[in-house]
Amino acid sequence: MKIKINQEVPTSISIDALLQLKRQQPMIKKRWIALPILLLIVMYSWQQQLFTAWVILPLLWTVIVLNLALIARSKFKKLQKIEQLKFDPMFWSQFRYYYPELGLKQRQLIEVGFKDYLALHVMQKQAYAMPSHAVDSLWHVMLEFPKQYQQLCQQTIGRQLQHNPYDGNITSKQQAQQLFEAWRNSCSLHAYQPRNTTLLPRLFAIDQALNWQDGQYFNLELMTKDYAQYLQAQSSSSSSSCGSSSSCSSCSSCGGGGGD
Repeated sequence: MKIKINQEVPTSISIDALLQLKRQQPMIKKRWIALPILLLIVMYSWQQQLFTAWVILPLLWTVIVLNLALIARSKFKKLQKIEQLKFDPMFWSQFRYYYPELGLKQRQLIEVGFKDYLALHVMQKQAYAMPSHAVDSLWHVMLEFPKQYQQLCQQTIGRQLQHNPYDGNITSKQQAQQLFEAWRNSCSLHAYQPRNTTLLPRLFAIDQALNWQDGQYFNLELMTKDYAQYLQAQSSSSSSSCGSSSSCSSCSSCGGGGGD
């Protein structure tokens, strides 16, 4: 599976615009909780009996919605911790040693990019490709300090995020799936529609904004087209993850999450 990346695309994405992007917080609309409860009250006032057949469906509805609300609340708290997270200074000290040419805003963009990647694992626990070599560079620096890195992960997502370099054990189909799931949830993170968004989600735009050497520069039109083909392949249980418009290769060298 190959996601086409144009390494010659000019840097037209604003760092300031990417820094200003907000993460959407998961929530359940209050009316979905209030409606079944109201229905229960109305039916009880009519039947004057609580345990009858009519109560089963609205009661199940109430239980399901309340469960979803609790899940959304848990995710909201974790995303808030990610938002408020302060990185250990030793991460940045080492990162500046490796990349002294980067300015403050550039480092801030890489930081929010890593927070976006953490947020993906809050939204859904699974393996994701890392679509930014700049963010992956910060991740590699963090791994040099195992104790501090573990504390960061535990404080935010409640578990250690495993770093998995792609090798011969990862098939192109698995890499494609991890990339498209990263695309889907990265779009959701900013309330974009992954099949027809007109903007790249931040995590997929960072390398282009920074003009990162050997970075991953995603073509928006091709990405949405390939994602649609990925969905179609999933729905038809196809053995292929993409259509004929793409040949097979990897666009990301690392991923994380999944079975930890």
